[in-house]
Amino acid sequence: MDWRAGEAKWRQIERVLVDEIGQGLFAPGSRLPTELELAARFGVNRHTVRQAIGALAEADVLRVEQGRGTFVQESVLDYALSSRTRFSQNVADSHMLPHKRLTESETLRAGRRIAGRLALDPEDFVVRLFSVSEADSVPVACSESFLPARRFPTLPEVVAETGSLTEALARLGVPDYHRRETRVTAQLPSGKVAAFLRQPRTRPVLVTENVDVDGGGVPIECGTTWFASDRVQLIVPSPGATADVAT
Repeated sequence: MDWRAGEAKWRQIERVLVDEIGQGLFAPGSRLPTELELAARFGVNRHTVRQAIGALAEADVLRVEQGRGTFVQESVLDYALSSRTRFSQNVADSHMLPHKRLTESETLRAGRRIAGRLALDPEDFVVRLFSVSEADSVPVACSESFLPARRFPTLPEVVAETGSLTEALARLGVPDYHRRETRVTAQLPSGKVAAFLRQPRTRPVLVTENVDVDGGGVPIECGTTWFASDRVQLIVPSPGATADVAT
């Protein structure tokens, strides 16, 4: 590489990497060569490469995942939280391809906390679903949902078939539902969530807790969603705004 006099080498490496990312040589979500490989390519030491990568990570062009490598940052997904929040529509509105994958399902007693949110008896059974949601094959969220088992006994099979909770509920007699409440917090992810989101446990996630009701106001689902905070920004409509997301 022909070095430009008067400019730090790491700055010049930073500019080369930005140009190559802009040209599509490194696609969003792809992994860069290792520091050692980049140092050999540019004929510098690893500290110089590390400075360039650090600057690009600070600018949200790259993200560094401990133990995994350095990746090109994906586009941030605008995710609207409305009374009819739907993952597939949010992703499609961002011109991405949505995919929701059911990874776990079971039937268990509601317990006091879930029963209180679904207006059930603690001894009633609920269906528990755990899913991973992707946009353009990049994981952006994990979700855990609880629904009354008596009302939706075949729900896991229908969700696995359709890949959509909304479509599954429509098939099971709930053509429309809306969100009664959403609570938003931030926390460090569990090892399980971090693994599914392909991120380090030291990076916080955005967490939403919700209760959904049918057209008659009867609770049908409550759950928790963990969003990758560097890939999603949550949008909350102003009071009175008509920002319902269509199914």
